[in-house]
Amino acid sequence: MKIKGAKQITKKIAKEIGNYNFEVGILQNAPKKLPKKGATKSFAGLQIAGVGRSSPRVSLAEVAKYTDNRFGWLKKPFSKTENKDVLKVVNEIASQIFGKKSLDNKRLENAVQAVIRNPILRGDYGSNAPRTIKQKGFDKLGIWTGQMFKATKAKRL
Repeated sequence: MKIKGAKQITKKIAKEIGNYNFEVGILQNAPKKLPKKGATKSFAGLQIAGVGRSSPRVSLAEVAKYTDNRFGWLKKPFSKTENKDVLKVVNEIASQIFGKKSLDNKRLENAVQAVIRNPILRGDYGSNAPRTIKQKGFDKLGIWTGQMFKATKAKRL
């Protein structure tokens, strides 16, 4: 069966999807706070390290850049086929394009943010090295004090 006008529909959909651009990562830089030895706090069902004084040498943006270059924590989630959060973003955009939902930028920004954050919470990236587990006191790859996790935001451009 041949559908007439399919090329025009495809072009229209591609153009509409092209209007959905996001920036995601550490959008507001801040000093990186050092973990406070012996201090813990509850975060996302975990006991993680409490924060101490600010590091005089490094910012959250610098840590994020290093971590992304080494582990791909910002890029990898968008390319992993098993990351269901990407599908949620695509479905939200499709619903808006086809008029089933009104435009809600905050909802979309939260969904894009979840693409990065949820795999960390689920433990999709595996475990820390034994030395790191000993240093942190727990095994949660991508979280130590929760600063970078909380600072990870998405913004629609």
